[in-house]
Amino acid sequence: MKLRKIHSWGIFPRVLVNEKDPQEEDIQRAISTSDEWIARGNGRSYGDASLSNTVINSRHLKGMSWVDESQGIVKCQSGVLLDEVLKWAVPQGYFLPVSPGTKFVTIGGAFASDIHGKNHHKEGVFSDHVHSITLIQGSNQLTELSPNDDLFDQTAGGMGLTGFILDVTFRLKPIETAYIQSEAKRAPNLKSLFQLFEQNEEVTYTMAWIDCLKQGNSAGRGVFIKGEHALETEVNKKNKLKLHPENKFNIPFYFPKWILNDLSIKLFNFLYYFKPSSNQKKLVHYDPFFYPLDGILNWNRMYGKNGFLQYQFVLPKDVSYEGVKQVLSIIAQNKCASFLSVLKLFGPSHEHRYLHFPMKGYTLALDIKISSKVWKVLEQIDAIVLNYGGKVYLTKDARMKADTFHQMYSSIPAQMTGVNSLQIKRLNNKKMSQKSMLVIGGNSDIAKATIKAYLQKYPEARVIMTARDLEAANKFVSENQIAEKVDIVELDLLKSNSFESFVKNLPVEPNWVFVSAGLLNTNSDSYGDEMLVDQAINVNFSSPVMLLNLILKHKSTQLKRIIGMSSIAALKGRKSNYYYGATKAGFHQFLFGLRQDLSDKGVTVQAISPGVVRTKMTKDVPVSKVECTPEDIAKSIMKESNKFEVYPNFFWWAISRVIKWAPEFIIKKL
Repeated sequence: MKLRKIHSWGIFPRVLVNEKDPQEEDIQRAISTSDEWIARGNGRSYGDASLSNTVINSRHLKGMSWVDESQGIVKCQSGVLLDEVLKWAVPQGYFLPVSPGTKFVTIGGAFASDIHGKNHHKEGVFSDHVHSITLIQGSNQLTELSPNDDLFDQTAGGMGLTGFILDVTFRLKPIETAYIQSEAKRAPNLKSLFQLFEQNEEVTYTMAWIDCLKQGNSAGRGVFIKGEHALETEVNKKNKLKLHPENKFNIPFYFPKWILNDLSIKLFNFLYYFKPSSNQKKLVHYDPFFYPLDGILNWNRMYGKNGFLQYQFVLPKDVSYEGVKQVLSIIAQNKCASFLSVLKLFGPSHEHRYLHFPMKGYTLALDIKISSKVWKVLEQIDAIVLNYGGKVYLTKDARMKADTFHQMYSSIPAQMTGVNSLQIKRLNNKKMSQKSMLVIGGNSDIAKATIKAYLQKYPEARVIMTARDLEAANKFVSENQIAEKVDIVELDLLKSNSFESFVKNLPVEPNWVFVSAGLLNTNSDSYGDEMLVDQAINVNFSSPVMLLNLILKHKSTQLKRIIGMSSIAALKGRKSNYYYGATKAGFHQFLFGLRQDLSDKGVTVQAISPGVVRTKMTKDVPVSKVECTPEDIAKSIMKESNKFEVYPNFFWWAISRVIKWAPEFIIKKL
């Protein structure tokens, strides 16, 4: 077992996991010694479905053999790649019965996701061609399942929640050649694309690429592509069962995030739409027809180190056109560019299954680079999908909320004890969809005012209020009659050895984190008092930083906003309060750097710079005519602006500009 930070194909999220690589004889022991785990194949699911505290890899399970060669029935262990099946089967005149857009997924992953392809409307999902599977449930339980078993239905598309898939026995499709008779047609708009699908329902393989940035009369324009396996008499080549070549191209580094932008994607879309092959018949090898992107290793790095989201949904057939039209309109209006926008037709499927995705209708898949705006855009699309009775594909999901999930999927499989993915924890915990705020330093006057303002704005929300003085915290909660909405948790910022346990045991994952703790140490008190200086550094800087690091590591799934209490004193050192100002300056700069790091992950980071506020902490500071109240600060926070530095009013904003840019001879007088 090794500790490693990993991610799936979308590069988001990145998670520190315990990774196990057992041989076949060690799998049951690996399961029995793991408290919370999920099986993982080649990491080609896009989001967090194959991530957990412990991941048990199947990649060493490479056994493959005929069960009945004359019928094309083969038995593969779960770690075998579709790529390896093709290399073995194609020269013998067989092909995969169902294939997704990449051949680098494992057989186990194919069954756990119940993959679909361009032929779903004709030939269904992968499990429709499976004769049996072997499932490991518990340390001593090995079960062979057939399509007649309820547990088979739960496991097909069950996202690995029912146990560890050891092997799959399935039927291959006989072919005469390795080539496809393909035809591409340009469609000037979405309506034309749908008409082409309807006219070609009897064709085995159909799909369409869509230019999702076009609007107006050209909205939804694209290229419709159809194909059939070529017969031996149609192929004039020496090797008619030629295998696909090995990859020659590789993207060795993450692209800068500015490379994929509206302009570059518009250019790509224009060139793709008007290229000659987008409107012609031709004989093509199966590799570019089924797996066009597999020719470039690590193509996901084009999206940059922050990664991308693949969002795929399906809508019932009778409302698909209107629903897809609305989704494309939102994508175009918000300029959430996607150069990989693929439309496919689904036929009837297994609606009785627990997490089954396909339904009779149309499915659209979008690759969208992660940016600060994408989260709200996808929530808008979620609402459209729900409104039309559709679903989001869990294999590609990394951000759907629990309440949305439970409206799309009525039930989940009976999870095997210990099996849990980050995805299903996120989707099966409705508390994670509830608005919630963690307040560090909850007994401060500003924190209390902010808690009241937050619950007034969001009456259904929850607050986790940390405090050293639990009696004072309980008194505040009782007096304001908010006990049912506030969890009080003891936390001492001077006891850092308790931080990790505190974060891991938070009752909910917060949407907001507000660091309100502070220690106002004057210069006269600090000079010569090393203990006080050390306490001020801990309370104002190092402890909040440590806590935020742990929250980002363990509890960041639902995080949208981090608010840190800074100070005007943090902007520039002044002789009147440079001890206090230095500790706040460190936190201020940390927050600014953190803001840059999290900007593309949908998390807003802010520093509150309040000026003089009349609180317990400033009771010994001379009264100022321009001082603020805690309620003023709470009001400025609840405006939910996207600015980094937040001020209670224009006066303190102007003062901050003076302090930032004033020459030293003026600063000396302050």
